[in-house]
Amino acid sequence: MTFIYKLAIVATAALAMVSSVPVTVRHTSAVETPASEIAAPSSEPIIAAAGTSYNGRGTWFTDTFGSCGVPFDTNDMIVAMNAAVMGGTAQCGRTVRVSYGGKSVTARVTDTCPSQYCSSGSLDLSQAVFKQLAPLSVGVIDIEWAFV
Repeated sequence: MTFIYKLAIVATAALAMVSSVPVTVRHTSAVETPASEIAAPSSEPIIAAAGTSYNGRGTWFTDTFGSCGVPFDTNDMIVAMNAAVMGGTAQCGRTVRVSYGGKSVTARVTDTCPSQYCSSGSLDLSQAVFKQLAPLSVGVIDIEWAFV
């Protein structure tokens, strides 16, 4: 199997995982195989491309050390990403742009926000990031964010 053919199979399988449309791969022998039967292993995290955007809740935190193994404080422009998107430590060090109420700020991913606090699409923001978007007293905001 050539590299390009393997790449096409993996790309088609990935499309099948995020699409509700059934996808079929045609082999050179004209035998059809459902993409779900050739999908890449699900144990490996999917790295979202720059520009991929999400919506969720934005909260703030006061921790000083996170799952990425980097110490930080409340004045750093950082976020804890929801576990569903974080994929273990796959997103550590990536930059995101967080928006709320016509304001936007960039921050670095340094921690994982546990699923009981952050559903898919949500972020836990450092106090510095949150204060750029809203007063801390607001507590929770509806954010949009994207990888940059």
